[in-house]
Amino acid sequence: MKILFNDLPSQWREIKDKCSPAIEKLLQSGAYIGGEALEGFEKSFSAYTGKKYAAGISNGTDALKLAVQAFEFYDTTTNVIIPANTYIADALAVAHQPKGNFEITLIDCDEFFQLDLKATEKPLISSRKKYDNCIIMPVHLYGHPVNMRIVKSLADKYDCRIIEDASQAHGARSQDEMVGTHGDICAYSLYPGKSLGAMGDAGIVTTNNENYYHKICELRNYGSPQKYHNNDIGWNNRLDPLQAVFLNHKLVHLDKWNLKKGEIAAEYSRGIDSPWITTPTNDTHVSRNVYHIYPILTNRREELQTHLSDQGVPTIIHYPIPIQKSEPFKHLNERPNPLTCEKAEKVLSLPMHPYLRPEEVEHIITAINKFQ
Repeated sequence: MKILFNDLPSQWREIKDKCSPAIEKLLQSGAYIGGEALEGFEKSFSAYTGKKYAAGISNGTDALKLAVQAFEFYDTTTNVIIPANTYIADALAVAHQPKGNFEITLIDCDEFFQLDLKATEKPLISSRKKYDNCIIMPVHLYGHPVNMRIVKSLADKYDCRIIEDASQAHGARSQDEMVGTHGDICAYSLYPGKSLGAMGDAGIVTTNNENYYHKICELRNYGSPQKYHNNDIGWNNRLDPLQAVFLNHKLVHLDKWNLKKGEIAAEYSRGIDSPWITTPTNDTHVSRNVYHIYPILTNRREELQTHLSDQGVPTIIHYPIPIQKSEPFKHLNERPNPLTCEKAEKVLSLPMHPYLRPEEVEHIITAINKFQ
């Protein structure tokens, strides 16, 4: 039995009858930058997320980068609070700021792999004394949302901006609120393997703040609100309309796909019964975990990964090298972040996509439970 870790071709087969004519229409139009197709997806996504504005961006890292720059914290000092347990893109988005003095504080994760909010307040107190500005950047990792009501209360208490990274949590909900509800700006990657993924690199940001929206639209287009009038150091970070067409047709299936992944995750959690493996759980505030990743923990990762590969079950490690141990950010290693470093040694991701058949899920569970 050959099992796929993710199944992108099946997504295309599901949407191609309706999507293909829309792609043909775009190709015939010649409107290959901006235009009706991009605006249509942006409107659809803003409606889906319940936000006033959405701006398509070239990829998720650029979406985060432009979100930080949109606050215009120029000629000032800014501390950005980032979870230690996340992908390096969050730190790179801060490092790529063209103006201003930015520093990063990494905060350890909690038992749910998310930003440890109990450990966040103390750094916020010192941050507000030392820096002119502060940004909290919670990451809804693996599809499990952060408790944003607590984040919002901390941001209000210490006068911080919030950028939510929902790159792995399209459609996730906490206390029946969509991710992005409490952030000043919410950034999404639309990389092919995401819950909502393009045919290549893509991203999008959402906000209710008109000024931030217009600033991001300006920054993604060379810092130019009008051709040849450049108001800021901007970038070529536009989303291709071809990707927008593809994404718009996938968006209508997103909730269905997320619910299916939730069912598969529940089967994993019920069926996996091994003394060597810990399955993930949800925090009490979670209304919908969309399971971009189903992460298990094991002290015997290499042995388990080899065993599963021999059984035709692919696995991936997210993420084996913490940010603070990566070459560009070794200077952030002053905080030990022990749980993040521990999980990096133990985490293993199982296949997760809405097209996993019942017999495949059963095969995966049986293969794990046979591991000795």
